[in-house]
Amino acid sequence: MIEFPGTEQEVRQLERFLNATEAQPADAALDEMRDRALAHAERLSNAINIGFAGEFGAGKSSLANMLAGADILPTGPQHLKLPLVIVAYSDTPETTVGWWGKEPKVFSGIALEKAAAENPDFISVGLNTPALQEISLFDLPGSGALDDTYKPTLDLLKFVDCAIWCTNGTNAWRETERHLWAQVPQELRANSLLAVTHADLPPVHDALDRVLARLNKEKGDFFRSVVPIGTPVAVRAMAQEPEPDFALWETCGGQDLAEQVLQIASDRRLVDLKAAQADLKRDFLPYLEELQGSDAEPAQPEMASIQNAIESTLPPLNNPILEDWLAAITSIYEDLRESSNIEPAAFLNSCQEIVEDFAERLEQGGEIDPDADWIPAEFEKATDLLLLLQFESGDAPLKDAISILAQLSDNLAWAGSRVDSVEPKTGT
Repeated sequence: MIEFPGTEQEVRQLERFLNATEAQPADAALDEMRDRALAHAERLSNAINIGFAGEFGAGKSSLANMLAGADILPTGPQHLKLPLVIVAYSDTPETTVGWWGKEPKVFSGIALEKAAAENPDFISVGLNTPALQEISLFDLPGSGALDDTYKPTLDLLKFVDCAIWCTNGTNAWRETERHLWAQVPQELRANSLLAVTHADLPPVHDALDRVLARLNKEKGDFFRSVVPIGTPVAVRAMAQEPEPDFALWETCGGQDLAEQVLQIASDRRLVDLKAAQADLKRDFLPYLEELQGSDAEPAQPEMASIQNAIESTLPPLNNPILEDWLAAITSIYEDLRESSNIEPAAFLNSCQEIVEDFAERLEQGGEIDPDADWIPAEFEKATDLLLLLQFESGDAPLKDAISILAQLSDNLAWAGSRVDSVEPKTGT
């Protein structure tokens, strides 16, 4: 299973930079940094846009439907003329009609015909499909071989991060297709696939080895790879009951295509992530340190005193979860002592991760006194508080975090006890 790189920490750091510099006096250099930070935050927060393009009848809409897991886009010869159609994530199904120069209009449910009647520049269909939280599908209008319809395709490809060019396997990769794709920027071509559609048809299937050999030789730097797909078979395989026919899904090319689409999207996300990390390290975080000073250093003595107080007052109990907890928080205290330049957000994030881990461990039960069933909720609450503290600045969030850890330690000192002689804690 291909997993997308996590971007939550970088987005939080970018938002913290933007919030901290919002009220700063106008400055050309700072404005340029804020523009970059905002662009990074938007890219890392939004889905990767996958474009489906090809000549009329190449099967691009069928392929987009297959990857969306829903029969949304009309396929085959049909009277409904559609502009660019975007399939994206939405909590509830909805159809948005959009124009480049005016406000959009939203219809509930899937309403392509109603949307097309508005003569829009584009249509967005929202589906509650988990995969669409990472990628959005852009179904571009088909292009013709002997007219200028390929020009809108080139214009719309500017809005996508990766692309799948669909070529009809019955007459694959014609000169008209090559002419269009040669005008696509190399950055996009490096993140693109050539999908050979209709690979399930007997004439195509029988000659597939020869066709693929030719296309792999001719693709050059036009595409990352060539992938054959029998879309109708793939759709049928996934629709089998009581469970999909995974063997058929693999042999028809569905598995390979889905994995390669996710891989190019994941690789593109990684490029964006590394670019944001580079700017954070080189420009944004050093600017924050200069602006705010070292927030971590004043808090160090208080951290040390709290830790010593906890360790000196605790009785020698047979309390494994408390011992593990103290070891965990001691490690982040030591990291803070060893580096006077540690980023406050990184310290707060470490606190949050540790509390979250112990919250999950407590939910499993068996390690705390049965009368202390309220303790897991305290850890869950602390997780949320520590997350919110990461959006604040100054010394106060660090001190609040230390107080939270100390309170949780006190709770575990009682709730995790396995010594019968220890009197239960009463009152607060």
